[in-house]
Amino acid sequence: MQGLTPVGTPNRTPRRTGEAKEPSSFSTPQHPRTEEGRAPSDPPIVDPGSTFAERVYQSTGRIRGKTGAQSLFTTPTGPSSRQDGSAFGSGRVPLMSTAMTPSLRLGGGPIGLGETLSPASRLARLGRLKDNNPSPSLFASPARKQEGAAGLPEKKEPESASSALVAAGNKGKPGPDSAIPQTVVDLPSQRLYAVAVLAFLLAWKTYDAIALSVDSERTSSVYLFLKWCVLDTGLWYACWRLHIPRLSITARAMQVLTALSVFVNLNLFFLSSSIFMLAVKPVAISVASTCVRAIKQIPLVGPRLVGDSDLLIDSFELDGEHILGRHTIHVLPHSLAHMNPDSRIFCIDAKEAGARSEPWYWAYVSDIVGPYREKQTKIPILINGTHPQTITYAYTSFATGQRQVRAVKNVGAMQIETTTVYPTLNGWSMALYYLPVSEVGVYEIQSVRDAGGLEFRTPAHAPKTVVVGCPRARLQWRADPAPSDDGFAVGGDGHASICQRIDADDTAASGGLIEAVVEGYEPIEITMVRLVNGHREVIGLEGIHPRIAEEDEAAKAADAGGEEDTQAAEEIVRWARFRARRSVYVINDTFLRPGEYVYKLESVRDAANFTASLSDASSSTGVFKNNKGRNDAVGKATSFMARIHVHRRPSAAWAPALLQSEMPLRLSGDKQRSSSHRLGLALVGQPPWTVEYLVIEASGTTRETRRFASAGEAFIEAGRAGVYQLESVGDQHCAGRVERANVTVADTPRPTMNVTSTALTARECGGSIGAQLDLELVGRPPFVVHYRESNLRFPSSRPITRVVWTQQRRHSVRVTPELAGTYRFEFIRLEDDNYPSGVPVSAPVVEQPVHAQPSAKLDTVGGAIPRRICRGQTPELPVRLKGQGPWELTYAVVHESRRNTHTVAGIGQESHAVALGPLESPGDYAVEIVQVRDGNGCARDLVDVGTTVTVRADGPSVAFRCAQDIRVLDGTQARIPIRVAGEFPVRVRYRKAGDASGHEYTAEIARASHDASVLAYGPGEYELVAAADECPGSVDPQAARCAVRVEPRPAAWFATDGLARAGADAVWRLPEVCEGAAAPAVFELGLSGSGPWKLEYGVQFWAAGNQRAGDARHADRSAVHTAVALQPSTLKSECCDAGLYRYTLRGVSDERYGRLQPLAAVRTAAVGASGTAVAGVTVAEHRVARAPRASLRAYLPDGTPLAAAAAAATTDSPSPRHGVFGGKRPTAVKHCLAPGQSAADGDAQTWAQVRHRVPEFRVEFEADGAAPFDAWVEVFPATGPSEVVHIAGIAGHSHPVELPRSVAAQLGRFHMRLVRTRDARGCERQLVDPSAVGLGRPGDGSGAVIAGGFEIEYIEAPSARPVPASAAASATRDVCVGDVLSFELRGLSQRAWTVGYVYNGVARTVSAAAKRRVFRRLVDVPGNFTLARVCHQDDGPSGNACCSDFDAGLSYAVHDVPRVRVSGGRDVHQDVLEGETGDIRLDLVGTPPFSFTWQRRALGTGGKILESHTVADLNASSYTITTAAEGIFEVTFVQDRYCQYPKA
Repeated sequence: MQGLTPVGTPNRTPRRTGEAKEPSSFSTPQHPRTEEGRAPSDPPIVDPGSTFAERVYQSTGRIRGKTGAQSLFTTPTGPSSRQDGSAFGSGRVPLMSTAMTPSLRLGGGPIGLGETLSPASRLARLGRLKDNNPSPSLFASPARKQEGAAGLPEKKEPESASSALVAAGNKGKPGPDSAIPQTVVDLPSQRLYAVAVLAFLLAWKTYDAIALSVDSERTSSVYLFLKWCVLDTGLWYACWRLHIPRLSITARAMQVLTALSVFVNLNLFFLSSSIFMLAVKPVAISVASTCVRAIKQIPLVGPRLVGDSDLLIDSFELDGEHILGRHTIHVLPHSLAHMNPDSRIFCIDAKEAGARSEPWYWAYVSDIVGPYREKQTKIPILINGTHPQTITYAYTSFATGQRQVRAVKNVGAMQIETTTVYPTLNGWSMALYYLPVSEVGVYEIQSVRDAGGLEFRTPAHAPKTVVVGCPRARLQWRADPAPSDDGFAVGGDGHASICQRIDADDTAASGGLIEAVVEGYEPIEITMVRLVNGHREVIGLEGIHPRIAEEDEAAKAADAGGEEDTQAAEEIVRWARFRARRSVYVINDTFLRPGEYVYKLESVRDAANFTASLSDASSSTGVFKNNKGRNDAVGKATSFMARIHVHRRPSAAWAPALLQSEMPLRLSGDKQRSSSHRLGLALVGQPPWTVEYLVIEASGTTRETRRFASAGEAFIEAGRAGVYQLESVGDQHCAGRVERANVTVADTPRPTMNVTSTALTARECGGSIGAQLDLELVGRPPFVVHYRESNLRFPSSRPITRVVWTQQRRHSVRVTPELAGTYRFEFIRLEDDNYPSGVPVSAPVVEQPVHAQPSAKLDTVGGAIPRRICRGQTPELPVRLKGQGPWELTYAVVHESRRNTHTVAGIGQESHAVALGPLESPGDYAVEIVQVRDGNGCARDLVDVGTTVTVRADGPSVAFRCAQDIRVLDGTQARIPIRVAGEFPVRVRYRKAGDASGHEYTAEIARASHDASVLAYGPGEYELVAAADECPGSVDPQAARCAVRVEPRPAAWFATDGLARAGADAVWRLPEVCEGAAAPAVFELGLSGSGPWKLEYGVQFWAAGNQRAGDARHADRSAVHTAVALQPSTLKSECCDAGLYRYTLRGVSDERYGRLQPLAAVRTAAVGASGTAVAGVTVAEHRVARAPRASLRAYLPDGTPLAAAAAAATTDSPSPRHGVFGGKRPTAVKHCLAPGQSAADGDAQTWAQVRHRVPEFRVEFEADGAAPFDAWVEVFPATGPSEVVHIAGIAGHSHPVELPRSVAAQLGRFHMRLVRTRDARGCERQLVDPSAVGLGRPGDGSGAVIAGGFEIEYIEAPSARPVPASAAASATRDVCVGDVLSFELRGLSQRAWTVGYVYNGVARTVSAAAKRRVFRRLVDVPGNFTLARVCHQDDGPSGNACCSDFDAGLSYAVHDVPRVRVSGGRDVHQDVLEGETGDIRLDLVGTPPFSFTWQRRALGTGGKILESHTVADLNASSYTITTAAEGIFEVTFVQDRYCQYPKA
């Protein structure tokens, strides 16, 4: 930036009035899109697989939670603005045709300036404007912010719903797929079910927490803690695993939520004194009590459901109607009015100048639709008092100096902000009334009156309110820019473009291109931002002063007219400094760097510190937020923003790859080489480019021009030899510069050659043996020479084409053919680097006679060359000879450092086999062909023609590896291990010894292995016959035979010694035994095979009562067992349960047969002379007789069985785990007795009266027992040793038990249990360990109980008495409503208490837990209360309930709580003038005498207590207080003869 030159503002003194305001940030406009990425204008796409709600949203072009951009466009409304042409009609070329209306901000709050937004501006605020297609309405007036020196709170418009929806739509990101397929449950339903489960668990946890807080004994806190830890962990794990969209959580979040849930559960359910419980418990009790009270209000059913709940007692509160009403006395102050209490200066935009304060019709409709709300500049008027009716104010114009008095009659239509309301003063408040103004000038308040005509007080010397014109600024292009060749032009979008300048002299010559026009209350400071290629720079223009002196204005006004004009002129001079002035600045820049130059007016501030913020221009949103990557983000030019695109000057140069290639470039006529070259260009700039270049040839210089649309296709086709030089370049916008490098292109000549031939001769052979060809080559190496070689001796043979490659320009080729004849060499083509396709050669044809030399080589076609032979064999070596026959061949054989030379003569055929043997010594023989001589006597020594033959020492050897006979299992195939040595594969022949057929078996051993074997074909003895590989082998006679044997299978059976045949099928059985016998019977087993044996046997059981015993289909129990047996071995029978047992041997395995061998089921077998079975028996049986079963049972005197006692006594098996004592205490049969009825009192008559009430105990046997029976019963008294009662000869299945009188009816417990039973077969059942019988009750205090049987307990009836500290302990038996009557319950109760009482003639019975020893009852209505009866119940089988009745000694009179009414029970507000008094009446209800306390508090909520008085022993029912003091009078305490409120 070179500087800023103001236009028409000489001799100004800069004066700084404030710092430049930091520009606001912007957000880049975005395309309004839907969830599918479509534009709002696209038709909606309905997915048939979506849910109904989604299809409805899609069919309307919306997605759930989002709206299209169409709903964001609204029509701007507001007052019509007029453009001030006087200030801006300078004839300059404007950037925009719209009026310049910067937004204003006064201290961060509104000053009444209206805000008008076009639809495009609204879209820019929402971040939804398309960058590449801005709306024409973009150039409307931008949004404004008002700033000032004083500062009022800013009232921000609420953000539209469309903005919130679009913003919410941009936050959505695709999440992972749900683990539940959508084909099973769609995603909305998944979310609905998940939220429902979460809500259910939350409600359940809340219920448990409240229940535990109200009654901690109701449920175990440990159980609740563990339950909710498991449920919460499962919930968060499911949220993590199911991946439900919008409800999915990460693994880390799952862990955090689980830990947090455990912490919350620990505090809610486990820690009773935690901060959670301390906070939750009062709330829980309050919620629960509210619910209980609501249920109690249900007619008929409610009191029965609730009963005497502790929640009603603990949460009971007397209603607030016992003290009603209060009296308030106020003193009224005077009303005040003050315009502009903060002494601020206001400004009016040119758009608002001259606008009406309100429409003409507003006076008629304001009472219906409310006050006028058009956004204008408004002056606040502070009103403290009643509501004003009229407001009168004076206005003085800056331009004319005339003073006008105006009145606001429709005050209700003004904007009102109430700050304080005085509820005690009728119609009094403190509020701000905003006076709308539309003209610049001076305003002052004259008078304010209310509806009663009372005039408000106003400050005597209040300062006047000044309203100035708001500062404005805009940018425009200079109408007369200096001519230059920089290509300056203004486009249709209002932005300009220019070519990059070379140096700063161009800038000085052209001058500035942009002007800044500023108007406002001087001095003025403007802030401009320049953005050059993303680099932001703030430029400040400060100190814009007035250009017209005050004396000049006064002189002009004085000369204008008379006295009135003189006064007006004085006013004009007085306020002239507040008038707006206009300044023009020229902005210069160098434009030395290419890119985007964006100039934007950020703000303009005048002397009153009014700042017009221009940063909200919608078309510039995003440019000044460091958005460097988008050139189209600026949009069209506005009055506050201009863009100059500085185009980089183009450049042209040869491509780097072209300059790095070898020069000069060669042109060739070969088809593999190009006849022209593409000279690549490196272009920089904007396409298309125009390049001018020169072609300097020998014949002259040619100038040519090419046009390129793309840099990738920029090249010059060079098809002529010469020097190519770039001259100039230009692109779409500017002319550029080129590099002065040259590219040379040259022609290349065709290659040529010259050939010279020389004959090759040998001393031993007559004539030439070949030729030497000397080549002289001209061209660019490498060279490739093609020639044909033909033997004229064989005219019908085809010529051979040979190729010679060389890098040298002189090269020699030696040709020595093997066949004799005249050879012709004809050169046909020559290739070099320039002509890779070759050119014809005109070299002479060379002919040379050749006498060929003889040769010999090994013939790999006519026969195989021997490499490895056996000892004593004679190998033959095939040789192929060439030349003139017959031949003589000389060869040498080298073995163990000895060399033998042999000669074979007279060989007439070209293929010959040389015999080399026989070779007897093992080892390597090297055979070499030394010399060959043809029929002409021409000899030729040969080199490296030979081979090596290896002679093996011996053949393979074979032997069996059998240390002993090979034993195999029946049904398996055996392999005989064998040891083989030799070269593999080895063929082995063997046979079975003694086989008359003499059949031999053959096996081939493929490779050396330590586990080599041959297959055995059945059991027997095998012998080796022979072995061979390539050579014959030998057999070891010491290991030539091996035998194979088969092992027998194992077997098992029952030995019949000690068994007897029984049953219809004559199955072998053991003798019958009793159930629970000490020594069970055993089966003797017979085994064969190689032990130890593993047996598998099955056991089938039929219970004693099974009518189909022996039928396998109706067995009660079946099982399969395994056992390991040695010989001899036995099998123990089972004897635990009575019934028939059948044992079946199913399989056996031994040491050799590891797999079980099945055994056939043999039930019967032939019996020998000794009475034992001849064949093996695998099925046997055993019968166990059942022991007698009995139980103790108890019956009430009327014969009713006590089920609990019977269930407790049926455990007739001993408890070895507990021994003598242990286990849980058995249930006692309880019986209630009144005092004096027990036998312990020694009263025989009383005992006779109650004996029939004692339960009867009987021993009962099951029906399948064999009578007669014996029984032993042990009885434990409350104290002392136990006694065993023996009952013998029980003929039936039931018999009573006679108990000793000493234990039959004592207070306390005694125990009874069945010890032993026996039947007629002698089978006994021992129910108790004999060592534990007769020991008596445990007396060690360990709490151990007697195992088995049941107990009986006699208890006495309960009693009740008042708790000393409760209201029930009152000696006068007078209580009040709200008191709690508490009674202590005495007696023994295991299940529940039952309490009966009568309240106001209504009898009720309630139950309480046995552990609660205090009964409480809330008396909530006046009347009489009497406790009538107390009972306790037990958990025993008798279900006895012991009760006690009470007389009238526990009756109480319930009195109501007294009441007091202040001023009739209403809240009275009384306005009292100074010097007057007021009367306050108090009415009392209750039983005299009364005592009460009243007090006076200061006005307001929570006012201070000013005085307090207590009146005692008042027998009257009313009282009057007379006072002239201000305050709130109320009663805080009242008491009558019996009760008081509030309670102590």
